[in-house]
Amino acid sequence: MNSIDSFINTPLLISAGAGLILFILLLIAKIRRPNSISIIYFPVIGLFVGGLLYSAINHVFFQLIIITMIIVVIFIAYAFVLAVADPEKIAAKKAKKESEQNIDYAQIDKQALENQSKKYEAMIQANSELVTKASQFFKEDDSLSSFLEHFNKLITEKTNSDGCAILVYDEFDNILAVKSVNGVFPPPYKLPEDLPHKTIRVETNFRYSNFSLTGNVFGQIFSEAQPVNIKDSVKDHRIYQNGPEDFLKCGPFMFIPVKQNGEASSLICLSRKPGAEPFSDEEFETACNMASGLGVALQPLNSFLAYAEHAELTKEGEIATKFQKTMLPEKIPAINKLSIGKYELPVENVCGDYYDIIPSRKDRITFIMADVAGKGMNSLVVMIMIRAMLRLLANTNQTSATILEWVNKAICSEKNSMDHFASVSLINYDSVTNKAQVATSGSNPVLLYSAADKTISKISVSCEPIGVEKNTDFKNIELNLNAGDILVTCTDGLLECLNESGVQYSLDSLSKIIKTNCNLNGKDIAAKVKDNIRKFCGNTQQYDDQSLLVVKIQG
Repeated sequence: MNSIDSFINTPLLISAGAGLILFILLLIAKIRRPNSISIIYFPVIGLFVGGLLYSAINHVFFQLIIITMIIVVIFIAYAFVLAVADPEKIAAKKAKKESEQNIDYAQIDKQALENQSKKYEAMIQANSELVTKASQFFKEDDSLSSFLEHFNKLITEKTNSDGCAILVYDEFDNILAVKSVNGVFPPPYKLPEDLPHKTIRVETNFRYSNFSLTGNVFGQIFSEAQPVNIKDSVKDHRIYQNGPEDFLKCGPFMFIPVKQNGEASSLICLSRKPGAEPFSDEEFETACNMASGLGVALQPLNSFLAYAEHAELTKEGEIATKFQKTMLPEKIPAINKLSIGKYELPVENVCGDYYDIIPSRKDRITFIMADVAGKGMNSLVVMIMIRAMLRLLANTNQTSATILEWVNKAICSEKNSMDHFASVSLINYDSVTNKAQVATSGSNPVLLYSAADKTISKISVSCEPIGVEKNTDFKNIELNLNAGDILVTCTDGLLECLNESGVQYSLDSLSKIIKTNCNLNGKDIAAKVKDNIRKFCGNTQQYDDQSLLVVKIQG
């Protein structure tokens, strides 16, 4: 009996294994081609395999007969549906359903596209309005600040902020400078230790503050160049809590870097009072979009300001250069016992150098070489002041050092924002005794070639320029001169002129030319220096005036 059962079970198990393989193959086919296999096969095969296994294990066959009957019924029902169903209607119904789904998807896509389109249209419109508004500020005296004030109020309103600050990056000093503050903006940085915790003092301090790019929240976020929405400033380590005063407590913040040409150029900082709702994602997106618009609007405004500044400097430079020429001696005066040479090469729109020869009387001829800091009208104004005072004082009996001290005190007393520094070398020569008295300020050197020793040396001493310190002491250098001796003075523009390799001309090069041509008169020596510099510099562009004065003792 057992042997017969075992024989019967074997084909049951083989059939169950074959059914399982069939199930797996159909499942793979269904996954790869979903429409190729009907789902009805899977429960039928599952029932069939299950029935075979149950019968083989329990040695009963009644259940197998029942399962087989169920499978037959299922297949009959499936076959009946296939027999009576209209394929065209089924296909039409399926096509209609797919069509309805596609319409739904199309409507969803269309709505999303319309929403996106409206969003970008609004952005373009806002950016266009900002650019237009920026152009209206071109005629303002301080157009950039005026435009930033306008934008500050606009973004404060659009984002429902309590306050806003705009900081602009200063590339030269590598700092962020506060340019516009609106509303209530509690300081998210550590206040100076000596600053009283009073509202007006804190607000004033912030309005005129500059921040480095490290050690504070402004510099950190600006350097990262990514917008930040800080919903809880108490838990954010970047926000410094000054407290305990209420007006110092910080609430939610948004920091939005403004980019131009891919680089961060300024930082928008928006704030809300403590306890207020954090900025929403929509408000954050609005702020980012407006920051993008600000970057676009600032480009033409900055370009205009750069052009206007250049045009103004060029115009000022042209006027200054024209006046500079009128202050130089029209011709070298003929002075007994002296041979004088000069060389000047003014750089366009700079106006920094001037020299003068003042034959006050027989026992005093004054030689002046001056280099004024700055350029354009600023340097021209200082130049006129110094020239007028030197011409007046040259007629006195004061020493060279005293004359410079008086001029220095007068220039230092000028209370204005422009640079008023100048390097001056002053030589008073007495043709009766063949003596000279030299005093210098700043960087203008004085060289002496000794005919007796055939040596050349720098005799001037280092000293503060005129206009730096009111109580600067200037030193007199007394000289006894002989026939063949040469006094030379120049400005640093001559010594620092560059060749094509970026090498400076230098004091040594000048000294060699003077020494090599010491037998020539002053005019020819100056011409030799001029030729040597031209050969040295070639076509290299220079950026500072070059001036030289050569005084040779003839007898």
